[in-house]
Amino acid sequence: MVFTSVYSLCGAGFALLQLLAPVAARPVARSTSSSTLLALQFANVLEQLESTFYAQALQKFNQSDFTAAGFASAQIPLQQFQAIFKDESTHTTTLQSAINSLGGKTVSNCTFNVASLLTDVPTMVAAARLVENVGVSAYLGALTLINDTVLSTAAATIMTVEARHQTILNVLAGATAIPQAFDVALNPSEILALTGGLISGCNLGIPANVPLRVNNSGSIQAGTKLTFTSAAFNGTIPVEKLSCQFLAGGFPVAISQPLSNCSVPANVTGPLLVFVTNSSQPLANNIRDAATSTIVAGPTLIFIDNQQDALAIAARPGLNSTVAHPITSSTTITLTPVTSSRAMSSTVTSTVKSTLTPATSSRAMSSTVTLTMASTSATPSRAISVTSTVTIVPTTVSTDWTAVTKTISPSEASGILASAVPSMSSG
Repeated sequence: MVFTSVYSLCGAGFALLQLLAPVAARPVARSTSSSTLLALQFANVLEQLESTFYAQALQKFNQSDFTAAGFASAQIPLQQFQAIFKDESTHTTTLQSAINSLGGKTVSNCTFNVASLLTDVPTMVAAARLVENVGVSAYLGALTLINDTVLSTAAATIMTVEARHQTILNVLAGATAIPQAFDVALNPSEILALTGGLISGCNLGIPANVPLRVNNSGSIQAGTKLTFTSAAFNGTIPVEKLSCQFLAGGFPVAISQPLSNCSVPANVTGPLLVFVTNSSQPLANNIRDAATSTIVAGPTLIFIDNQQDALAIAARPGLNSTVAHPITSSTTITLTPVTSSRAMSSTVTSTVKSTLTPATSSRAMSSTVTLTMASTSATPSRAISVTSTVTIVPTTVSTDWTAVTKTISPSEASGILASAVPSMSSG
């Protein structure tokens, strides 16, 4: 499985460079080249963040750490994290080559502060899940900035792989593999509201939305009243004029409620974005038409884990024995400079400094971890009962893995790409 994933991404990287060839041959100074380069540069920074996160995670944790976290076999998460790390590294180098071929410069002086997300395996898995969900939304939003069909197709080939990562992380987190039929696109400023606290030392040239943090540390489920903390709540706008807005995949518009009476909506499973706006008009779930000028803070991200797949139980049958409550209480991971609690199995406090705007993101799982991130800029579920019988046959799997690369001729590559991307010949 690992070999297949690595081979596929090596091929995807080659295909991306080939897709870029006709674009690079044309003048860079096209009317939309600045937005296209910005999208690629921003995506590359996020890929660097992901690569750093997985590299440090794989270096820190050993097989016994994963077994202690409740996995049926340490090889289940290890194989997946190794494959994901290889994917993210390939994405990083491929995007850098693409940016250079278009006459742009990669942002390479960032520092990624991920140590606080690696206190233990449960914290790392929850953070990885959040990062992959944010990555999918980032690529969906970035596609609107790329007006070259060849480049947008190439970027989409990375986005689909990020979505696969998202699914496997849902499983490893002990939740629902595919909780919603749709994802949500976010623009770069919204993405930085979620991830900016992990990035420092570089200027992305993108203004970040003001971070938003959920204060709730107990169980979060449908009907739970939420309270928030944000630098945006400075008294310039009366609280009675502010609204909280919930947005999930498949929502045509957000669910808008008064901020003073903000309760988690019913019938939601999986990721749920929360914004605070100065208008009660629901935000459109459309990155082109959403009234972003009304956003005061956020988004932040919480996970409503009120269902658990049999696949997740098979992969991590010991999850319920390693946490205080089995998939019934909340988990919140916070990437903002304020303390937030995340339900897992232990308690830690860490500090990360950042020169970019950080933000809150949340997810719900089971006992309690506290992450504190310092910056100079500015949780879920009802009890469920699942019965299943799983037979696991242990096998010996080597932790060593090797990338397999096949070299093909230009004519073979052209033939493959012509069938995969019919518009290439006209691009």
